[in-house]
Amino acid sequence: MPGGLRRSPRHSARSPDRPRNRSPRTRRGGTPAGRAGEMPGGLRRTPWHSARSRGGPDDNPTNHTSTRRPHANRTSTRRSTIMTAHTTNRRRTVVIGALAATLVAATVGLAAPQTASAATADQGWLRVGHLSPDTKGVDVELSSLAGGKTVFELDDVTYGQVSPYEKLPVGTYVLSMRAADAPGSTPVISTDVTVQKGDASTVVAYGKNDGLKTTAFTDDLQQPGDGKAKLRLVQAATTAKRVDVQTSDGTPIAEDATFGTATKYATVDAGKWSLDVSGSGQRGTAKVDLAGNTVSTLFVLDDSKGNLTVVPVTDAAATAATPSGGVQTGGGGTAADRPVTEAVHAAVAMLRSLFR
Repeated sequence: MPGGLRRSPRHSARSPDRPRNRSPRTRRGGTPAGRAGEMPGGLRRTPWHSARSRGGPDDNPTNHTSTRRPHANRTSTRRSTIMTAHTTNRRRTVVIGALAATLVAATVGLAAPQTASAATADQGWLRVGHLSPDTKGVDVELSSLAGGKTVFELDDVTYGQVSPYEKLPVGTYVLSMRAADAPGSTPVISTDVTVQKGDASTVVAYGKNDGLKTTAFTDDLQQPGDGKAKLRLVQAATTAKRVDVQTSDGTPIAEDATFGTATKYATVDAGKWSLDVSGSGQRGTAKVDLAGNTVSTLFVLDDSKGNLTVVPVTDAAATAATPSGGVQTGGGGTAADRPVTEAVHAAVAMLRSLFR
């Protein structure tokens, strides 16, 4: 060959007998002149896997089809396999370590008590009830007294509905109820409510529309234990100023409960109960199913015929839907448990996939 160079069969694909008719291209991370990998005459030996490490065919303006050395396939394949195995093992080790840390953190999260007030001590719980029989659906807005920032909103709350508890920072708020879908209208009723540290409250609007009132009840969410149910009565029926509630076998639940008040909590056996409600010549019956270790409020309301009815609402239970075990819920399974459980399942699934 010209210049005394000899054409080597091994490198013939990369070493033509005359220069290529193109400008040299700078490779990222290429081997400087005089270092290992440089061939006589300024030609450079390029490993076949350089398309992966320093740009592939798309980086080459002439779009040569291959940079692989024909006789280096076996050695390069073995080296690539070894490198891939080492890389996979390293990645697997890193992933396993990260997943192990996730599992440890998740396990600690499950073992630690889950409190309704989470990690913030200066919080309480609040829910809202619509107990006015002749007031149509309302939109409820709770805003901070200082600054007027809206904290939460409820749309189209109708008679007999009670919202879930909302966790809020302690402080004073303004509760407003407006006719549904009329955001610019004058509130049907507006009142200040205070969230106390560690307390749960139920704020209700009750009475006839022309004499609508609001009141706040303090809720005792401490659960009674397995096989027992704790309940109280809120008398919001407008057709009776006072009511009595007893079971079908004569066991009293509430006596002489006055309009707009809540009775003390009573503990009964869990199970299905048939309740008789009476007052001011009105009567009604209701069937309730009280699960074990729950706290409930029985709202006495007017039915569509002007008689009395009872609407049970669960205040606390061993579910993610309501505060459990009182405001400090212990390990009773609040909504905070779900992200932790999902993290555990996801980590286990990823660990399994690594060894398939």
